[in-house]
Amino acid sequence: MNVDFTTSLLNSLAHDDLVFAYSGVISDSITHKIIELTQSNIDSAGNFVRFKNKISFLMAECYQNVARHSKYSIENDGDVELRGAFYVRSFGNSFHIASANTVSNEYIESIREKLDKVNSLSPDELRLLQKQVLAKGKLSDRGGAGLGIIEMARRTGQKISYEFMQVDETLAVFFLQLNILNSDEHNKSELDCSLEHMKLLYQKMQDNNLLVVHKGDFSENSVLPIIHMIEKNILRLNEIKHSKQKLYNISVELLQNISMHAARVDGANEALFTLKQTDDGFIIGTGNYIDQLQVEPLNSTLDELHEMQKPELNALYREKLRLLIDENAAGVGIGLIYIFRKSSEVKYAIVPQGNRYLLSFMVRI
Repeated sequence: MNVDFTTSLLNSLAHDDLVFAYSGVISDSITHKIIELTQSNIDSAGNFVRFKNKISFLMAECYQNVARHSKYSIENDGDVELRGAFYVRSFGNSFHIASANTVSNEYIESIREKLDKVNSLSPDELRLLQKQVLAKGKLSDRGGAGLGIIEMARRTGQKISYEFMQVDETLAVFFLQLNILNSDEHNKSELDCSLEHMKLLYQKMQDNNLLVVHKGDFSENSVLPIIHMIEKNILRLNEIKHSKQKLYNISVELLQNISMHAARVDGANEALFTLKQTDDGFIIGTGNYIDQLQVEPLNSTLDELHEMQKPELNALYREKLRLLIDENAAGVGIGLIYIFRKSSEVKYAIVPQGNRYLLSFMVRI
């Protein structure tokens, strides 16, 4: 468990205004939470507010695409909830929605055929094709999937980016990306680079068993969808029962700590949250910026808590809780104490980042 991983990942996403990546069981309910989280970040950033409804629609459509194309995979066991990966990314004047799921090699050409056909058409030709598909009921031998692809191309006004990455002789990973541009100044190489960015993040998540990566605004409205996602989706679908309540409570404490104490930049609490699944539990990673005045007292507090044994932490927690309840004392640091007393391991670091300091946590549950 290396706390430098959080710092390294945040630095690799330095140019991104928003990144949300989820790998696991894709369902309607978790897609709804991702849309809610994205809308909150769009409101904070401001540069894509006029596209908010379009982005929400396309995110739902992209999820449906995962569900449709997962039917092409020999791994599909017929469940309503399907395993895959879902991504949202915003930087500069571009916004990207992407998905990844496995497909059987035998279906690659039919999927490629439909996408290439849609990408070759003008807006007027797309409208005509949509009418034809509505009349005939299908674009190819897999009816229904064609309308979604046409609608995604029409709504974005851009070519759909896609790629197949071979897994073995029977399976490939199908990457699909929708591109929404807030400016006419763009080129194909920029879109290709963004698809490559998503593929690299996908591989990093697979290599490190990451369920969630989120970099963006962690103001209160943005934090709540993450908490609900953990509570209602990730925990409900996970078999590691003894870690569930701890994961939820510690996630809440870490996210609230960011929301309340992170240094604000342009009105936003820029930070990183990661969730990794291990053989016997979870590892939560966070990274957020703090002001220089916070460094010395925070370092001192963390070092003291780190040296304490569980009985000492429990006694301190009870005392701070009494102060909070009986005397309404502010700033007692009860959240940090809770994290140390309930975790099996806590690592932390405070390192300079330009004119700010980056506080990173790795918490094993």
